[in-house]
Amino acid sequence: MEGGIIRLIFWISRLVIVSMNNLKNKLKYFDLYLFIPYIVLSIIGIIMVYSASSINQAYSGLKSNYYLVRQGAFLGVGLILFFFASHMNQRIWIKKISITLFYILVLLGLIVAVFMNEAINGAKGWIVLGSFSIQPAEVCKLLLAIWLARYFAKQEQGKLRGMHYHPIKSNGWLIAGIFPLLGLILITPDLGSLVINSAIIFVIILAANDWSSSQKIMALVGSLVLFYGIINVLRFWNPFSGSRLAYVYQRFVAYFDPFKVATSSGKQLVNSYYALSNGGLLGRGLGNSIQKRGYLPEPYTDFILSIIAEELGFIGVLVVLGLLLWLTLRIFLVGIRSTNTYDSLFCYGIGTFMFVETSLNVGAVCGLLPITGVTLPFVSYGGSSMLVLSVALGMVVNISVSQRRNMEFDPLLKPRRGKRK
Repeated sequence: MEGGIIRLIFWISRLVIVSMNNLKNKLKYFDLYLFIPYIVLSIIGIIMVYSASSINQAYSGLKSNYYLVRQGAFLGVGLILFFFASHMNQRIWIKKISITLFYILVLLGLIVAVFMNEAINGAKGWIVLGSFSIQPAEVCKLLLAIWLARYFAKQEQGKLRGMHYHPIKSNGWLIAGIFPLLGLILITPDLGSLVINSAIIFVIILAANDWSSSQKIMALVGSLVLFYGIINVLRFWNPFSGSRLAYVYQRFVAYFDPFKVATSSGKQLVNSYYALSNGGLLGRGLGNSIQKRGYLPEPYTDFILSIIAEELGFIGVLVVLGLLLWLTLRIFLVGIRSTNTYDSLFCYGIGTFMFVETSLNVGAVCGLLPITGVTLPFVSYGGSSMLVLSVALGMVVNISVSQRRNMEFDPLLKPRRGKRK
């Protein structure tokens, strides 16, 4: 009996030592260039969510720290998921069975959100679970990045073995799988998530293609021209007239001439303009925003950048956007440096996710793009966005850790640097 206990203690001790060594090795190669901006942005987000929400909560006789506590809890859970994703074995999430189960869960989530839940602010994109709401369209962004990266990585392996793939016939199952997801997001309707998910698909397909760099640039520019062309066509044509989606068109009306509808659909954008102009270079000071006092609706969500501009000024906005730009470029850099096709394509997908989401949010706040309800990554209030982005960034860090470890043991993989004088 005593011998069995001693052996059990021995094996448990050995397991703990091995685990600690593995953790020590992981931390040695941990990518702080991704982690630090993530933490700084999240802390700025918590502070600004509290600043933007507390005054109206107090006016309503509610707890002024309600959204502060919730956003802090979202970050806490997000950090747990981040470290879990950054330390787990990559092979687990790219197995066919894992992706299939993930796809089924997201598809079922979208079906439940669209057909079995009531609309929130005109859209049926949420599954309400008590005091927490899940947005399946957010989770879909991560699914598409993993699924498409694995799909085209496997296809490249087949090409190296001499297999030939028809652009349409060989990708029939992929196309059949993508359309239900995008179709359900469109029905929601969540135009912001539709654009982001479509952009992830487009960029990964473009990166996996054998086209030349000039052809890829032309395709990218062409898609942007088409995107703006479609928006401007809506200036003269209302495809939603007479349908339950008529309110969606009002967002485009507000985009084209916000002051004409300043008391209705243009209210958010007009008050965003006022907030931007009030801030100046250095801002009015933390907590001193005027527009958050009942003028700008729900300022702690997708228009939180307006409050940052008013309270922290142009400098504060530059800091936030600079951190987001650094994070996005770093994700793309990890993808560019990778010698593994899946890793590269996945990083391109997540980088696109970050870049397009930031662009749509900033564009809406400044009136350069229609309002789509897209959040500012890590800064705006929202559980689904924080958790999905945390997992996605954790997975990129996981790839970066493996990459940095390989660089140390293989000098040929190290990036070249100029000689110091």
